Amino acid sequence: MPLLLMALLAAAHVPPRDAIALTAEGQLREICAAFREQNGEPAPGVTTAPSHGQALSRIYQLQVPSKGFSFGRYHVDEEELELDPSHPLRALEGALTLDLANADDVAFRATPAQMKEWTGAKRDGKLSLTVYFRPSGDACAGNAAAHVFRLEGAPLWFQLEGAAGVVAAADEEGLPVERPGSARTVRVSKVLLDSDAPLPDAGKNRLSVAQSALDRCAQAARRHGSLVVSFAVQEGRVRNPQVIMDAARDEDTARCVTEALAGAAIAAVDPAARRGTASLAVQ
Repeated sequence: MPLLLMALLAAAHVPPRDAIALTAEGQLREICAAFREQNGEPAPGVTTAPSHGQALSRIYQLQVPSKGFSFGRYHVDEEELELDPSHPLRALEGALTLDLANADDVAFRATPAQMKEWTGAKRDGKLSLTVYFRPSGDACAGNAAAHVFRLEGAPLWFQLEGAAGVVAAADEEGLPVERPGSARTVRVSKVLLDSDAPLPDAGKNRLSVAQSALDRCAQAARRHGSLVVSFAVQEGRVRNPQVIMDAARDEDTARCVTEALAGAAIAAVDPAARRGTASLAVQ
């Protein structure tokens, strides 16, 4: 992956700067009125409703209190804590239920110690979730007379906030975002060729010549996770590498890894080798 592209990807991992804080029921009424206007329906009782071109294209920032969201599974190997997608987000003292599209796999980077700390802070009402989104769908649901609103939204950013500020974030696809300055690397745990017996160290040093290029991929990686790469061997070099398993679900990093390995010299290669596999992990 070109260095400029990696820099652009890293720069994109910030919350939107032009978001409007969604803090009052009156704003919900204006958004619902904009939906009705979009559908050609009258908007009774709303005298200051903006046009749908304004209200429905804006980015909103919503703070969800501790009791308005739930954590799901914790993945030990990836050190990721999920939001529970079966619980919709509730905010504004229960007046708003927010359904976010494609938000079934939102996760935050968390060590086991952080997971326990955040779970305790949430239980004590000291952890909140801030969501940046655009309204989506065809209309509002709920009952305005009963002060109950339900919106659909397209997410742009998620962040967990504690007493000391932001503790973790995830991007529009729900992928964990690394904190600035965090050091990441690609660990090669195994390199096996089809012509030799397994080595005592599983051949993990056979691709050491590509380590610097792999680490540059890690710096732009969107999440931790393991990969398995299959490749051909020609004249002691990696040819046509292909990612055959990507637990990180990160296409950009997978592409970067294959580019980093293509043409790399393989140490201690058997002349009869024709194919090989490498097991790696972004950490």
